[in-house]
Parts: sequence; C-alpha cells; structure tokens
Amino acid sequence: MLHNVEFLRADVSDELDKLARLAKEFSLVEDKLAEDELSNYDRGAIGYLLHNFYNGCENIFRSIARFFENDLGDDSWHRDLLKRMTLEVPGFRPRVIDETLYRLLDDFRAFRHKFRHSYSFELDWERERLVARRFRTAEGLLRRQLAGFLAKLGELEG
Repeated sequence: MLHNVEFLRADVSDELDKLARLAKEFSLVEDKLAEDELSNYDRGAIGYLLHNFYNGCENIFRSIARFFENDLGDDSWHRDLLKRMTLEVPGFRPRVIDETLYRLLDDFRAFRHKFRHSYSFELDWERERLVARRFRTAEGLLRRQLAGFLAKLGELEG
C-alpha cells in the first residue's frame, strides 16, 4: 500500500500546487470584493476563479475516492463526493474534511453549478461576493485538513 499512498500524496500535492497558483491570481482581484457594482467581465473573472477553486477541491476528493475505491452514483455525485469526504471509516479511511469546511465548500460547489449554467450577467453579485469572501478561509482550512489527512494515511500504512 505504501507505493500507492505515494501516488495519492503526489496527486494531492500537485493539485495543492495548482490551488496555490490560483490563490495568487485571486489576490489580484480580491480588492474588487469591496465594490458594490462590478462589470459583468469582472464578475465573470472572479466567478471563474471560484469555479476553478472548487474544481481543484473536487479533483483532490476524486483522487481520494478512487484510491479507496469509493463508488459514486451518477445523479448527485458532486454532492455525494463532498459529503463522503466528511466521513471517517474506521480502519479504512480517515475523515478528509470537517463539517465547517464541508459547509464552506458546499457553497463553492453550489456557486460553481450556478456559474456553469448561467451567463455572467445573470449571476447575483451579492451571492458571488459572499462566496468569494470565504475563499481565504476555505483555502486555508483545506490545506490544513488535507495535511492532517495525509499524515493519518501514514498511520494506516504502519
């Protein structure tokens, strides 16, 4: 199992590196969150960063689910995958994220769904801004909780 765990660590690390680059990009637009009115272009750009952040989270969670051979249904797999990451399966897999991070990321998931199925001019700036203001908190919690998860994987190997 050690060999396979290292592949999982590499996958997670690669996605975290990409999320770090995304966080740098987000810092370039973060000051716009204070503005009450933004152009559709700026709202779309911020929305795209939020969309990409959740995509990165989901890529990590899918790698974890595949590693532990978790089957997900077709209809609501996005929601199911996120919820499954809150579950600890004793002797099999440690919990990946806590309830606080789950609730934060569920907002990003819901926003991403809306973003994918709407025009930028249809987005609610107040809702988008609310999610965007939680980016730093969510990104920091994700990093810390994934580090804890990966450390616990070492305990399973022993």
